[in-house]
Amino acid sequence: MFRWLGIVFIVGLLASNAQAQNSKSYTINDLITIALESSPQVLAARDQSKAIKGQLSTARAIPNPEFEVGTGQQRSATGPLTVGNVSSWSVTQPLDMPYTRFPRVNAAEANLRSAEATRVAFEIETISKVQQRFYELMRREAEAKASEEDLSLTKQIRDRMQVRYDVGETARFELIRAQTEFLNAQITAESAKLRVEQARSQLRQVVGHELPPNFSVVTEQPKAETLPPLNILLSEIQAQSPELKKAKADVEATESRLSFEKNSRLPRLAFKASQYNDPNFTDRLYGLQISIPIWDFKGGQIAEAEANASKAKNQFNAQSQNLEQQLETSYKLYQMATYQVKVLDQEVVQLAASAQRIAEVSYRYGERGMLEYLDAQRTFRAARNDLIRARFDLASVVTEIQRLRASPDWLAKIESGKQ
Repeated sequence: MFRWLGIVFIVGLLASNAQAQNSKSYTINDLITIALESSPQVLAARDQSKAIKGQLSTARAIPNPEFEVGTGQQRSATGPLTVGNVSSWSVTQPLDMPYTRFPRVNAAEANLRSAEATRVAFEIETISKVQQRFYELMRREAEAKASEEDLSLTKQIRDRMQVRYDVGETARFELIRAQTEFLNAQITAESAKLRVEQARSQLRQVVGHELPPNFSVVTEQPKAETLPPLNILLSEIQAQSPELKKAKADVEATESRLSFEKNSRLPRLAFKASQYNDPNFTDRLYGLQISIPIWDFKGGQIAEAEANASKAKNQFNAQSQNLEQQLETSYKLYQMATYQVKVLDQEVVQLAASAQRIAEVSYRYGERGMLEYLDAQRTFRAARNDLIRARFDLASVVTEIQRLRASPDWLAKIESGKQ
């Protein structure tokens, strides 16, 4: 009996511990860490970077020597029959000429820089997506909370109107209007709950399935960040954008490859030593082996490398222009969203709240009708919802600008995660 009670107690304790772990609340930094550790794209980019490091090691390697050994018997074709053993050996060491080695190594190093920039770009993109979805969830939760407050308020008004209608103090039209407002608030509240669940699902999809289905997040309002002027942001993009670093590294890699193909037309040299042994004498030979390009002048390879170098330069210019256009557009949206938040927070919402309070007091003292009171409430709710939307729109556009500029804070998170 006591044994079974002990087993039940242990099972219950384990279940409660598992539930406690699953009910852990995650901060935005926790979510970013999980996403960087489990994102397939990020992991694939890291593996690609490791593979390119192997290619760099291969490019730096010195060619292996070639050995040749032979043995046999010697017979004289004229004169007395002579029988003896003969042997020979030779060694050939290809010389890695500087005019081909340096371009080959430079191309491999540029490819490694391109792979590292690609990895950083994927990680920055992951951070941006997590922040976007996190703030989307915060926005939906704020809207759901506001809709619940609206629902509670409209329910009180409806119940009050029902009592007044029952005692004959108001017309049926005002009761119907109050019931309609309550039903609309109820629909809005239910829709807000569904949008919260949708935002939770989208956040888990971005972070990864390492995040438990019943996760909860620590509520965090978007920070009011003041960005530098546009010209400084444009200079930061040119200096630290991983997309541009990748495009620039690709240009360097293709130019080094073109130099390698052109220099491949020069003679290739190899040092050769050999020895021949027979019963009567020994021959030793030393010399250089030269490979001269008589028939193949690398015309096709050079033409292909030239086209790839030109393509890489055009892609770099296009990427630079594209990022600048994206930043300019996002910066204009940032200015608009900042102005909207300021006006809504400091003027519109406060005025709407004052109008609502005045309408409520006037309604209680019979100076205003129910319709005017409901209109004042609707105006306040619309202004408040606009403020919620504007705040998180501002957070979204700031996140996009931070992605484009490769925010130093984000780069610090990436570097700390590698250690």
